[in-house]
Amino acid sequence: MTRASDRRGYSFVEMLTVFVVLGILLAVTIFSMAPGIQRARVRNALNVVAGDLQHAQALAIKHSRPIAIVVVPSTKQYLIRDRDTPSNVYRNRSLGPDTDFGLDQFTASPTSVELFPNGVVRATTTFTLGLESYVREIKLTKAGQIRIIPN
Repeated sequence: MTRASDRRGYSFVEMLTVFVVLGILLAVTIFSMAPGIQRARVRNALNVVAGDLQHAQALAIKHSRPIAIVVVPSTKQYLIRDRDTPSNVYRNRSLGPDTDFGLDQFTASPTSVELFPNGVVRATTTFTLGLESYVREIKLTKAGQIRIIPN
């Protein structure tokens, strides 16, 4: 007859218990991190859009002609292009679910805006970016200021 002190290793029940506990801890961790990951994606997209707006302003100054930003909400993308030559596209960015940003909401009001070489914009434009319940906005004012609206 073998004694308990002669046994080596772990029993199946002990290993199963460890894996169940680790699985529960992993599930709790994933569910608690999901909102933070969503916020990080939206904040990253906000910074990219703000940078692209600054880039569009620099293009208007550099080329001494108006630059248009056209938002396509259905595909969650925008174009930065020459206003007078629509085929001259400087940037085409997609922010939808099939990208690294993974946004499920991207709109602008109005959906197109013109930036002039002197820095002004035809109309104040609000860009709305969101993922599930987390939504943030960027405003491009008539004076050409780019502001990420705090929530």
